[in-house]
Order: sequence, then C-alpha cells, then structure tokens
Amino acid sequence: MTDSNALRSLSPITLAAMCLGVAFIIGVVIASYTAYSIKASADVVEVTGSAKVPVEADFARWTINLDTKTGLTNQQGGYDRLESGTDKIVKYLEAQGFTDVETPAAVISTNYVYPQYGEAIQTGYSVYRSITVRSADIEKLTTLTNGIDALTGDGYTVTTGGLELTYQKLQETRVALLTKAIEDAKNRADAIAKETGRSVGTLRSATGGVVQVLPLGGIDVSDYGEYDTTSKDKEVMVTVRATFSLR
Repeated sequence: MTDSNALRSLSPITLAAMCLGVAFIIGVVIASYTAYSIKASADVVEVTGSAKVPVEADFARWTINLDTKTGLTNQQGGYDRLESGTDKIVKYLEAQGFTDVETPAAVISTNYVYPQYGEAIQTGYSVYRSITVRSADIEKLTTLTNGIDALTGDGYTVTTGGLELTYQKLQETRVALLTKAIEDAKNRADAIAKETGRSVGTLRSATGGVVQVLPLGGIDVSDYGEYDTTSKDKEVMVTVRATFSLR
C-alpha cells in the first residue's frame, strides 16, 4: 500500500491527532531555540560609558574681510584698492608678530538694481578679499581684534568676525578619554549585573562615539559631534558603547 493510500485509509480523527502531534514537536523545537536565544543574549550586557575633561583653547583663527564697489567699467580699480589694503594689513600684522597669514584671491560679484517693473539693471561690481590670521598667542590676537582702526583705509570697508578658538591636542585627549569611558561603562555594567546576581566578565567589544567639544558646562551635544569655537574654556567629552560578558 502506498503512503498516499495509507493516509486515505486513516480516519479523520487519527489524521487530526497526527497533525497535532507534528505541530507540538515543531512548537517544542521553536520554543527550545527561542529559550536558547534568550539565554545567549542574557550572557552579555551592553552599556554606554562617557568621560570628559576640561581643556583650554590653545590656538586661534581670525578672519578680516575687505570689500569695495566699482562701476561697470572700472573693475581693475576695485582690485587695486583691495590689493593695496591687503598689503598694508599684512605688513601691520607682521609688525605685530603675526606671520601665519593667508590671503586668498579676490572674489567679484555683480550688482543690480531691480525696478518695480522691467528687468534688473546691472550697476557695477563688488570685490571682496579676505585675510586669515592664525596664532597660538590667543591673548595677543584678542587684543588685536578689539581695535581695527589700523586695518582701515581709503576706498574699502573692513569687517571682521570673532576669533575661532580651537584645541590642538584633541586627538591625544580623545585616546585618553576612551580608556576612562570604558571604565565608566564597566562600572555601569557592574551595577546592572549586581541587580541580577551576576558579575561582569571580559570586554567583548567597544565602539567609540563622536567627540563633543563643548563650552565649559555645556550640555548641547549632537549625534554628529559638536565643536565649540567661541569659548576659551571648553570640555572634551567622549562616549563609548561597550559589551561585556556576564558570569
């Protein structure tokens, strides 16, 4: 008798019982696998640790902007005025002891007037030039930014931005903080394990997060990292996500 004939010869009640039995076996297998997965996942604990340290900015960057306007036919005059102004300012900066100075090429844009009706009318050009000063002498550069009369001249306008204050030893500080952040993560893992009657074993993995450079006491962090450039007193913060085995 073939298998198909044998199955047809069984009563409906017998077939139903066989189906229930197979379903029970499959259920036991799935339950066993689920229990194993839960047990396996419970053998580790994943926590986040952090560490931060106060630092002081040790480098500054300052940008001086020059601009002038020209008519339709005297663009060269605008370039010449800014060239003369740039030379004057660079010499002044060098006399003050600032030699790390950058002077990118001039940039020009077109000026228009816009009548209420009709097309825009070109009236001339605006020429821009910038000078960037970099120095580790933050105090001296700060003093310089408080008075720009020596930078001004005929035929052009001078505007400046604030100092960009940075910390040059960020990479070394980050490495040191990662160790402390892992220690903080282990302390948190110990507290979690203690509540469950277990203890923390070895470090399985650790992933460092982005670096946050914040004003001293600042709390505004970002998933992409923050870098405050306005405050002299800062804090460098590092986070780490760590996985530990449990005993």
